[in-house]
Amino acid sequence: MINYFTDNWEKVKNFQARPDDILIATYPKAGTTWVSYILDLLYFGNTDPERQTSQPIYMRVPFLESCFKVMPPGTELADNLPTSPRLIKTHLPVQFVPKSFWEQNSRVVYVARNGKDNAVSYFHFDRMNMVQPEPGDWNTFLHKFMDGKNVFGPWYDHVNGWWEKKQTYSNLLYLFYEDLVEDTGREVERLCSFLGLSTSVEEREKITKGVQFDSMKQNKMTNYSTIPVMDFKISPFMRKGTTWVSYILDLLYFGNDAPERQTSQPIYMRVPFLESCFKVIPSGTELADNLPTSPRLIKTHLPVQLVPKSFWEQNSRVVYVARNAKDNAVSYFHFDRMNMGEPEPGDWNTYLQNFIEGKKVFGSWFDHVNGWWEKKQTYSNLLYLFYEDLVEDTGREVERLCSFLGLSTSVEEREKITKGVQFDSMKQNKMTNYSTIPVMDFKISPFMRKGKVGDWKNHFTVAQNEQFDEVYKQKMKNTTVKFRTEI
Repeated sequence: MINYFTDNWEKVKNFQARPDDILIATYPKAGTTWVSYILDLLYFGNTDPERQTSQPIYMRVPFLESCFKVMPPGTELADNLPTSPRLIKTHLPVQFVPKSFWEQNSRVVYVARNGKDNAVSYFHFDRMNMVQPEPGDWNTFLHKFMDGKNVFGPWYDHVNGWWEKKQTYSNLLYLFYEDLVEDTGREVERLCSFLGLSTSVEEREKITKGVQFDSMKQNKMTNYSTIPVMDFKISPFMRKGTTWVSYILDLLYFGNDAPERQTSQPIYMRVPFLESCFKVIPSGTELADNLPTSPRLIKTHLPVQLVPKSFWEQNSRVVYVARNAKDNAVSYFHFDRMNMGEPEPGDWNTYLQNFIEGKKVFGSWFDHVNGWWEKKQTYSNLLYLFYEDLVEDTGREVERLCSFLGLSTSVEEREKITKGVQFDSMKQNKMTNYSTIPVMDFKISPFMRKGKVGDWKNHFTVAQNEQFDEVYKQKMKNTTVKFRTEI
């Protein structure tokens, strides 16, 4: 079972249920949200109607075992529910359900769906879920489903385990998804009978109409479009100047000839990341291969030794941007906090130690900047820029880029570009701030956060700064590259 709930497992196991709690249990993609919404309407639709339009369903009916870094864990949400009864949902196999539910004789509603449709729905869910591994093609996924190699184990064991529990636990109602589809009203009536609820025919008809699939699909409070771990809309982004220089170059080459690019196509499509492989957009290699422009603008975070040799063989021009280590570490920390594709970075001190030790996706900062600096000494078609210089005088660095690239631009054109690529402008621009790529969580931190030099002073303690300076002195003693930590 993956870390999205094992990180909080002790609290899940020891969760204290109440006698009036209602637990909604299903295998994933078997009608969990549907039944959650029905029960929420049955209990609170009349007494608290604003719940339905102001609070997402996953906050009203939390997943007990969930532990996403973009919101409180399910146990905390459930503990803090102000309602009576509390509605709580789970995908746990019956043997993992906290024993307090059975001890308190809580009511349980289980929903089962036929294995074939369940597999198909689960496949599409995994394709759009940013915290799940890439499911592969349908055939690969189906074989894993049949083998029970899914987060919550085999479908067969799940539905059978809960069916067996029903035989010995009288406060469990076992529903079938297919029955809900066939006659929602009849199943709502069964729920009312099981829960001891007195509702009028009119109330049940109103609820039945409100929980039809098309209505729920369009309802932001039930369709999960407000939770940033799915493929809807999530991100904001800017760490070391990659996006900044990409945008500058895109404007220099295509700003006049194809101005519509700037407003119609996100920067990550115009200037793709070579090594990227997100399931929500084509791979970086595919995007780069299909670029219609000349020249093609391509970006990478790879250490110099991992860059495809064809770039050197073809004598391609390379622009490297380096940022001082302290600000880079702080910016990277906030990026990892909001990036749904990255593991939880922990607190700042933990993260800083990992950064110092080079335990990051692209390795050690020291090795990275030094490796590219050394390459510059032997490869004449490489321009080595510093983020701090870009902040200090963007116009001057734009001019340096033009000189390196052999571009003839007027003073007016350079001034226009310099104005257009200022941090605040790019931060508000949806085509450059990465808010159209669904692997980030802007509620935690924007992709383009501050863009300042010296922000590290707001994060480093005296002890951390002294430790970092000592490591820096050792790691950088044999290089001639010099960085500024303030301007």
